[in-house]
Amino acid sequence: MSQKPLPLDIQKKIVIDFLKQCNDYSELMLNKYQQQLSDQDLKDSASQKIHDWNTYKDFNEYAINELDGDELDDWFK
Repeated sequence: MSQKPLPLDIQKKIVIDFLKQCNDYSELMLNKYQQQLSDQDLKDSASQKIHDWNTYKDFNEYAINELDGDELDDWFK
């Protein structure tokens, strides 16, 4: 028995909600590494991790914006 696929708008909402949860987590990580910037021994690695988490968050925001339109609709077929 095969199930009927979810409507496209529901599929996209699921992915968007997931990406938003990822960005919520990235905010926690950014706060963690921001606190480490005051520790001289951790400053360099914290700076790199902040850069990496910001890049990850920016990528997710870009994907969310594309999902809000129809640019990635073919991915759901």
